[in-house]
Formats: sequence, C-alpha cells, structure tokens
Amino acid sequence: MRHVLLIGQRDSVLNVLLTHPAVTLSCCMAIAGSHLERSAVEHGIRLLSFDKRNKAAAMDTLANERFDLLISVGCPWLLPVTELQQQHPGALFANVHPSCLPRLRGNSPLNGAILFDEPCIGATVHWMDEHFDTGAIIAQVCIERTPDLDLGLLYAVSRMLEADALGIALDRLTAANFTVKDTPQQGEPTYYTRRPEDMQCDATVATTDELIRRVRAFGVPSQGCTINLADGSQLVALDAEQIANPYLHQKFRQAPAGSILMQFDERMLVRTTDGIVALRVARQ
Repeated sequence: MRHVLLIGQRDSVLNVLLTHPAVTLSCCMAIAGSHLERSAVEHGIRLLSFDKRNKAAAMDTLANERFDLLISVGCPWLLPVTELQQQHPGALFANVHPSCLPRLRGNSPLNGAILFDEPCIGATVHWMDEHFDTGAIIAQVCIERTPDLDLGLLYAVSRMLEADALGIALDRLTAANFTVKDTPQQGEPTYYTRRPEDMQCDATVATTDELIRRVRAFGVPSQGCTINLADGSQLVALDAEQIANPYLHQKFRQAPAGSILMQFDERMLVRTTDGIVALRVARQ
C-alpha cells in the first residue's frame, strides 16, 4: 500500500485516492479556502492548510512529511522536485494538469481552450520535473471540445477528466509495481495563463467571432469579459451569442460598431464590425 500526500487546491481526484486499492491518502496539504481544504475536512482526512503566498512555510512542512507518492492538483507553486527527492528517497512526484499536454501548459488551460478554439480538452497525469507541466506522461484522457461546453460546464467536466486520468495512472502504476514506463510529451507545446488584457474586448473593432470567443473564454461570474462600447462605457459579459435574424440586421444596419441596439432581461444586443451579438450581462 502506497501512502499518498495530496497537495494543491482542487478536490477533483479525492474520491479516486480514497477508493483505489493500491493507495491510502494520508494527508492533504491544501491552500486555505480551497475546495481541497473543505473536502478534506468533510472526509476527516489529516489536513495541513497554507496561505498560497507563503510557499516557504509549506516547503518546510513538506520536508518533514512522510509519503511514497506526492500528487499535485492545482498547486500554485513550482515544487523543488530535485530537493524533495533528496529529502524523500524513493518517493514519486506526479502532477494532474487539466489539458492534453503539451497543449496549454500554464495556470489557465480551460480559459485558453475556448480563447484559442482548441479542438480537444482533457487531463494529463505526468511526472514532475523542474519546470511547469513538462514532465513525462503517465496517463492522459482527451475528448472533443464541443460548442455546448461553456466555461462553467468545462470546469465541471474537467474535474471528471482529472479523476479519470488519475484512475488510469494509478492502475498502470499498480500493474508495474510503481515502475511504469512513462511517455515523453510529444507535439508542439502551447502555454496559457490568464491575463487582464485578455479579459477585455473592444466592440468598436472586434469581429463577432472574436467577441464571442473572448466572452465565452471568461464566462463565469468570478471572471467575466469587459466589453468597451462606442460611447466610452463598459459592461461585463458572461455569455455571447451571434444574432442571425435578418429583420434585426436590416433594422440596425446603420448602427456603429460598439453600440447597444436593444436591452432586454439581462441581455443586450451589441453591434460588432460584422454583425450583432446578444450579450448576457453580469449583475451589478
């Protein structure tokens, strides 16, 4: 039986670690206020909570913990793997990343999947090295990214994909007595970490496609996309849909890009450079 230390913020793989016959979850090192912290408390798992601004304190504590396998899920720090391997001889260090590596390395792959119109989404379990998200792959699950997966649903689906990928990884490790051969990452790597400038769109110069992608890439209440309008005002949008109705296009054919055409419910029709979009606006 391998003793696992789970470190990070997300609780997506918690049930896998609690039920897999080859491992026992001995400790959670969780960022304070995270889903992982709350779930560890609910399940009665030994918990060490940390402020994510205090990496040094967490690393001091980690040096004194005992484990056979460390699994990182949403850890905000680049862990000093070489140093940790010296402190914990024989221990293994793996990370669970919510993308089809090497695509979309970085902190915000789900935003990037929509922003860059990636054809696939997924989760990868890989060995940790001295860089973010570059280690050899233990297991990977990838699926088609369909248009109905908005950002909120994408977050929920990603949690399931992470659990699926870790289940496969643990099965492979168990079958090989935790000496399974891994696969180097192959293909063109890309990176994405959310930036404030990406979460804005100027409707006076944006095409319909660009505006929709930007809004949907950040379309959850905790994020949102700021839309700059022709009159100098701004609004925060959580969803966007192209309007195809011929009557509306004829009615507002002379309206300048970036102008609000109509308001109804919590939505607005806004003119773009080549069409009309309906925006679902965040509540003030």
